Amino acid sequence: MSKYSAQKPPLIIHYCGSEVCSPKHQFGPAVRKHYLLHYINSGQGWFSLGDKSYHMQAGWGFLICPNTMVTYLADETDPWEYSWVGFSGQCCEDILENIGLSPSLPVYTTIDPEKSAAYMRQILESKYLNAGREFAIAGAFLSFLSTVKGNIRRPEDSELNDTAALATDYIFRNYSYDISVDDVAHAACVSRATLYRVFKECFGVSVQQYLMDVRISTAAEMLSTTEYSINEIVYSCGFSNYQYFIRLFQKKKGISPSQYRNHFRIRNFGYDSCPDRE
Repeated sequence: MSKYSAQKPPLIIHYCGSEVCSPKHQFGPAVRKHYLLHYINSGQGWFSLGDKSYHMQAGWGFLICPNTMVTYLADETDPWEYSWVGFSGQCCEDILENIGLSPSLPVYTTIDPEKSAAYMRQILESKYLNAGREFAIAGAFLSFLSTVKGNIRRPEDSELNDTAALATDYIFRNYSYDISVDDVAHAACVSRATLYRVFKECFGVSVQQYLMDVRISTAAEMLSTTEYSINEIVYSCGFSNYQYFIRLFQKKKGISPSQYRNHFRIRNFGYDSCPDRE
């Protein structure tokens, strides 16, 4: 008897999609219960995992593993367009290990970018099929993975990247508390002025703006994926004033938190789900 037969299927594709991001479009920090693979079709951006930040470009991609907190940010002048596939299954670890991807090695390139892009288009087109959709998507996804070249290690960090990594790691771990720019600068072992320069160069925004973006993105994620009340989400994301949060959220997202929850809530995974579109 197959070792998979009495358990969940070897490979389950939950959803897939693509997006042309606006400059400085940020997602996260967020944690998921399944794997989520991104492929960059064009443009550039940053992918941050723990204390590591990677500068990404077209033809590259990154893997988000279950229960791993990440954030990613489109470049200010050359924002990326990416596609994604959310998946899980009993054989995922084996598949990913064979192509050199793991929680500690989440970044990849592809052997043939043109072929990779074609397979990704096939994945996205297959979700509209009526007959054989699941097999078509899974087959195209496995074909895409056959072009992946993992084991990509981050280049030796510059002082700039070190500072950005320390600061963003502190923010990701403490955004739910009442932290200040001084706290972030202290954690990164630099002055406020240096920290401001680093954030403007790496992310195109001030430290305070980055912190607010993290909190709003986290709130949006919780609105779409949890049953917590808006009041609970407000305080768990580091806001101390309910009305201020409501005004800021509406300014950032263009709709109220209640409207956002009704529109974007993900109750069940489907091929048309777009969890990154925020």
